[in-house]
Amino acid sequence: SLTCSLSATAQCADTEVVFTSNTGLWSQEMGWELYLIGEGDTALVGEFQGLTDGTLTADTLCLEDGCYILLATDSWGDGWNGGSLLAEALDATAALDGFGSEFSLSDGFYGFQSFSLGTEDCVFLLPGCTDPEALNFLQGATVDDGSCTYVETFAVNDEGSSLLREYIYYAPEGMELGAPLVFVLHGYSGDALGMYTFSGFLEVANQEGFAVVFPQGAQDGSGTNHWNANFNFTNVNDHAFLSQLAVHLQETHGHDPECTYSCGYSNGGFMSYSLACANAETFRGIGSVGGLMGGNDWTTCAPSQPVPVVHIHGTNDNTVPYLGNSSEPDWGGSPGVEEIVSAWADWNNCTEVTEIALPNLDPTDGSTVDLITHSGGDYGYEARVYRVNGGGHDWFGSWGNFDIISAAEMWSFWSQFCGSAIAVEEFDRLQTELVRWDGAQFTALESCRVRVCDMSGRTVFDRPMMAGQSVPFNGCAPLLLMSAHQPSGAFQQLKLQVH
Repeated sequence: SLTCSLSATAQCADTEVVFTSNTGLWSQEMGWELYLIGEGDTALVGEFQGLTDGTLTADTLCLEDGCYILLATDSWGDGWNGGSLLAEALDATAALDGFGSEFSLSDGFYGFQSFSLGTEDCVFLLPGCTDPEALNFLQGATVDDGSCTYVETFAVNDEGSSLLREYIYYAPEGMELGAPLVFVLHGYSGDALGMYTFSGFLEVANQEGFAVVFPQGAQDGSGTNHWNANFNFTNVNDHAFLSQLAVHLQETHGHDPECTYSCGYSNGGFMSYSLACANAETFRGIGSVGGLMGGNDWTTCAPSQPVPVVHIHGTNDNTVPYLGNSSEPDWGGSPGVEEIVSAWADWNNCTEVTEIALPNLDPTDGSTVDLITHSGGDYGYEARVYRVNGGGHDWFGSWGNFDIISAAEMWSFWSQFCGSAIAVEEFDRLQTELVRWDGAQFTALESCRVRVCDMSGRTVFDRPMMAGQSVPFNGCAPLLLMSAHQPSGAFQQLKLQVH
């Protein structure tokens, strides 16, 4: 392997330490930054970015006595792939207490390694999930902040057979007994972790005190994650999985059976409609973003009781057309959005219909929103359409139109029938500006964790940032979603349009 050496040229009055970076595979993903932690500030004293696989790079840094945090980064999120870092003081009497013989980032987008030099006064408070078994384990975290997220399994009873299925369950801190429960279903080829990341439901749940479950769809015959919304091309029994899981979570965590809802994106929207048809006694309201009813459900649906329905859809959706697609053999067979919702309004015995244009809060997104409300139904139930004029196949508020936030609109709708409703405009006021982006770099106004996802929900950037720190980011897709969070619960969402 090639060995490079970069040495400090100025005379060092403190301790010279050689940091030797050994790149493995995918070296350009590997990097690290070294910070000196002071009483009132944090100073970057060294950094490394990999370029070539299988290369040794020696950086000699002059370090004063103090407390240090090494931030290890990987731009793909799968660790250093055989890369490692050695640190050795040239003065044999100096010790890097806490560093150990060798460091490597085993997995994830980032991790920490803290150490002290010439002092015993260091206290490292690095919040994060400290459980290696969790989805969001943070290597090097010293304080568990309660954020650990796990994939849980549930045994489904399917005609006498027991099948294990997976889901992610999230309950905000201090959630009360009898809290509502919301199912959020991913789209075709998507996954539970993607919806967990970008749906916006965690932020609304934290504010409103309800739990959210993100189930994982099974693979179809082509190996693609999906939901069987009464389709002909698959025999997976998702009705059994989701309805049994709902009852299990109600009993285990004390959720109110009358306040359990399902919503989903695309195929997840199809599935939520299918649950309303077949499992209305379990799912008391549903929502669909970019998903219609399948043909089988449209021709046979007979809900056992009224179900409030909210549907959000773009008129320029080329994947699931707003006006329906009767020629599609598996996904088609139903009419368009407004006719579907009108049918549910009839089943709910709604007596009035109104249509209004919502404020165009973001003139730059190329779309506007009209709200069609069918009201006066049994138990005060409604059926709503958010028609996104010019909108595509998007989870609005995260992608596409930003006049509405899908998670907030759906919860605001359901909460009318389960306790007190929230005003949707409150969601924007919950946000705190933590980060700014100028098209080339992020600048942190406060210390926080910054994550960026592409339109498929895949995380493309994830790292902590300290107040005042700037980090380059040019983006790798024309539209991305940035979310910033603090352990206190403060958060920010920002769309990034990359040119």
